[in-house]
Amino acid sequence: MRLKGKVALISGGASGIGAASARRFVEEGAKVAVADMNAEKAEALVETLGDQAMFVPLDVRADADWAKAVEAAQARFGPLTTVVNSAGVSRPATIEQETLEGFHETLAINLDGVFLGCKYAVAALKGGQGGSIVNFGSTLGVRAGAVFAAYAASKGGVRLLTRAVALHCAEAGYDIRCNAVLPGAIHTEMVEGYIAAGEAQGVTRAQVIDRFASVHPMKRLGRPREAADAVVFLASDESSFTTGADLPVDGGFLA
Repeated sequence: MRLKGKVALISGGASGIGAASARRFVEEGAKVAVADMNAEKAEALVETLGDQAMFVPLDVRADADWAKAVEAAQARFGPLTTVVNSAGVSRPATIEQETLEGFHETLAINLDGVFLGCKYAVAALKGGQGGSIVNFGSTLGVRAGAVFAAYAASKGGVRLLTRAVALHCAEAGYDIRCNAVLPGAIHTEMVEGYIAAGEAQGVTRAQVIDRFASVHPMKRLGRPREAADAVVFLASDESSFTTGADLPVDGGFLA
C-alpha cells in the first residue's frame, strides 16, 4: 500500500498509460479521479476500480474544465496529493507535412494541457499537505525524430516546463515535487494506431512492431504497467528527494 492516503487526478486516465496508472494507484491504496474526454471508456474503467475511483470530464486544453475537475475530485475524496498529466496525442508529420493548425493542436494538448495541469496542481497541493506532480514527456522530447516535428517540440517543452515547476516549488518552499516520465514505445492504443496505419500501407503487424522494438536496446515494446510503475514511484514517498528529474522508461533508448 505504497500510496495509501494519496488522492490523485490523472488526465488521459481512460486509456493507455493513464489507465494503467489508475489501476496501479488503486492497487497501492490511493483514491483516483480518472479525468478524460472519453466518458464511456473512463466510466467503464472506474466501474472495475470500485469506490476508490471516480470519473471527471476533462478537456486538458480548457482552463474551466481543470477548475471543475479539481473541485469535483476534492469534493469526493478530499485534498489532492498527486496530479498525473498523461493526456497526449501523437500524429506523425515532418516539417514539410505538418500544418500550422496541426502543430498548434498537438501543442495545445501535449504542452498547454500539461501547463494547465501543473498550474492547477500547484494551487491545490500548496494549500494541502504537498505532494507530487508527474508529467509525461517522451524519449522523442530528448532525441527528436524526423516525422515527429510537432510531437517532439511539445514533449521537449514538457521536459523544461517540468524543471521550471520543480524549481519554483522548491524555491517557494512548497512541499511539491514535479518530475517527468519519458516513455519509449509503450504498447498502448497510440502504438496500435501506428500498427493500423502500417497495415493500411501493406506492412504487416509484426513488421511494424519489430520496427518499434528495434530502436530499443532491449528489443521489445514497453508494457503500460512498466510506465505506470514509474509513476507510482514518483507519486510515493519513496521519491521524496527527487524533483525536476527525467525518469526514462525506454528499454535503453536514451542510454
